Amino acid sequence: MCEKRTRKFKRGSSVTRLREARRLQRLQWLATPIVQEETPRLVTQNTPEKAAQNRLILDLAWKTLALMHKNRLIQEKIVALQKETSEFVSAIMSNPENKRRYLEYVRLYNAGQLPDLKKEIESKLYLKTEPE
Repeated sequence: MCEKRTRKFKRGSSVTRLREARRLQRLQWLATPIVQEETPRLVTQNTPEKAAQNRLILDLAWKTLALMHKNRLIQEKIVALQKETSEFVSAIMSNPENKRRYLEYVRLYNAGQLPDLKKEIESKLYLKTEPE
């Protein structure tokens, strides 16, 4: 905190005059309004080119909003389809026979025997017919 001065200044001393001059400067500074340099404003008229640009920007903004809305609807459909697919897969896998087939498939795939199995299945599917 500021300590109180115990020594008094004489009325005509230079410190008193200096303090009074600073006080007057502060009062003058506070009393004067702050003047900002004003830049000359350009007066622009809405020319046909400017109006066309504004219409183009507005048109692009509307198209963007429409695309965003369409994107949101498609995203909701995708989420619903993913949910439906996961429910379908869980319903299929709840059948013990399907679960056994899947586990057999995974076991063969991990063992590297799946390509051989595919060839064997394909050979059984296509029966060779002899010409008559």
